[in-house]
Amino acid sequence: NTFYRVSVKALIKDNDGNILVVKENQDTWSLPGGGLDHGETAEEGMARELKEELGIQDLKIHGVNQTRTFELKTKQAWLLWIVYDVTIDTSTFSMGDGVTEWCYINPETFQSSEDIFEQLVYKVAMSPTSINLDS
Repeated sequence: NTFYRVSVKALIKDNDGNILVVKENQDTWSLPGGGLDHGETAEEGMARELKEELGIQDLKIHGVNQTRTFELKTKQAWLLWIVYDVTIDTSTFSMGDGVTEWCYINPETFQSSEDIFEQLVYKVAMSPTSINLDS
């Protein structure tokens, strides 16, 4: 089966290298973002998702940081994450569309997590292709 659910995810770092993560109708952390709608470009989807989830309207998408594919066994589905390096002009968020919590967290916190999404946050954030706001 070659069908994937395609999601765009934002890798947003603060000046200390912490990663913006959200809890979205679950008890574990993940990168903000979500599934693309039909006919939508990845950049349009990223802007829509960040506005829906956190009220972010001022953002700059710097490009694709990396992609990740994985099987979500609980839903018997394969997912494709397209992770973008994103900077934002705000530190004020309004939670919406299922987001119950947000924060900036040191990605090393997730190094030994057993949750697939938290493992992916760690792997994505620790990848040498990740950029920092200071660079």
